Amino acid sequence: MKKYIVFISCLVLMSFPALTHAQKQLNCNELQLIFNTKVESENGICSVEMFRKTIDVTHMDKKLSPKTMELVFHFSFEQVDNKHTAVMGELALLEEEVNPVMDELRKGGLEVSALHNHMIHERPRIMYMHFQGIGDMNKQAKTIKRAIDKTSK
Repeated sequence: MKKYIVFISCLVLMSFPALTHAQKQLNCNELQLIFNTKVESENGICSVEMFRKTIDVTHMDKKLSPKTMELVFHFSFEQVDNKHTAVMGELALLEEEVNPVMDELRKGGLEVSALHNHMIHERPRIMYMHFQGIGDMNKQAKTIKRAIDKTSK
């Protein structure tokens, strides 16, 4: 009888990670509607990546592609419990976009965790803003969308 109880207890304990993981699945389709772009989904994490193709940038007087220059809005969402989703991301911004985007992220309850450059000698000057937050996924996504709307996209 004791072996039977231990066996059943092990089965129950082994099933909890599966149950917990099942609770942590986000609906990435909601994000596709908000951002009007494809959203990648892997292991319960929804990732958005939008390249800034309208910015002509040079580095050391040579024109480079948005991909090479990392001119991208990139962020990922992961549900951390039944009520909260974590978001972390990075936005490639023109200098004049930094303050309006930062204001919008803060108004929506997201934290700006870093602002820096990746390169030197690029024109126009590109700044990279990192942000993070924990809360409601839809609220976070709409905040990020409003921040992106402050840019030339």
